Amino acid sequence: MRTRDLMRWIHLIGAAVILTFVYSPWRNEAAFLLSMRVLIIPILALTGLWMWQGHKLEKLLGSSNQKVKTS
Repeated sequence: MRTRDLMRWIHLIGAAVILTFVYSPWRNEAAFLLSMRVLIIPILALTGLWMWQGHKLEKLLGSSNQKVKTS
């Protein structure tokens, strides 16, 4: 499985958790609220950024790895 596909699945599952948070009575539970703040929202932000700008990071890391290999 490609990295982008994995990031997409993680992002979709995180979005489903947010929908559960919005439309369920669990929104008042302290543990669920804390997990949303600490886990789900940062993971969604990171996977979204990776899907959006990950090709630039891979290109940057790939070019630095090639420089090391040829030295």
